[in-house]
Amino acid sequence: MTENDERARNESGEYVQEHTEEAVLEVMQPLEPYMTSEIADKLGWSRRSAYNVLTRLHESDEIRKKKPEARRVIWIRPE
Repeated sequence: MTENDERARNESGEYVQEHTEEAVLEVMQPLEPYMTSEIADKLGWSRRSAYNVLTRLHESDEIRKKKPEARRVIWIRPE
């Protein structure tokens, strides 16, 4: 660990997750389609971080996923 490492840690010294499902759900309006890049831009995250959180939300059935093209994913938050 470097002295410049400012990431938050819990009482056990483990890093606290900065990219949360709650943050994504807060920026998603119900029934509005979103691209991964839109969510990443709204939250100031990398696309990979946004995709990982969106995938976790999809796997837990909190959002829907549509794949209209090979390299395109649309995410939808149900009502």
